[in-house]
Amino acid sequence: MNSNKFFQNQKTNSTPKEETAIDKAKQLYQNIGKINSKWIVSGADIFLPDYAEKLGEILANYEDEDKENEHKLTNSQIRSIYGEIKRIQISGFNMNKSSFYLLRPKMAYAAGRNKNNERVQLFKLFFEDAWKEVKDEDTFKNFCNLIEAVLAYHKAFGGKD
Repeated sequence: MNSNKFFQNQKTNSTPKEETAIDKAKQLYQNIGKINSKWIVSGADIFLPDYAEKLGEILANYEDEDKENEHKLTNSQIRSIYGEIKRIQISGFNMNKSSFYLLRPKMAYAAGRNKNNERVQLFKLFFEDAWKEVKDEDTFKNFCNLIEAVLAYHKAFGGKD
């Protein structure tokens, strides 16, 4: 038997692929809906708090009681990201553009450390959609407002350290 047939047989005899945390996060994000880029470009509107509430609640809660702690987003899992966002906000976006651009790899690192946690993966998807819209001081301010709104609802729904 040549090697190509061997690998083809291996593929057909394997069990169905188990859904990964990233797959689950993508499904959750699709259900919630992506961010409205106008919230970053132009600022909040009447729909932003509803979106932040829905996302914050999902990030804080998990339906499976047996795996409850494995799949929640904790403050400590995103503390370095949020801390850096606040530091940039205090000292000014224009003075810290390079630090802002490096938030994306920090988020990737946090997600990589928590590969099996769909809530961390969900936050990463949300973060990257918001992050890519930031171009200047004003859009950074709107980005901060959106992140803070989501994290406020996360805490309100029981998000823990």
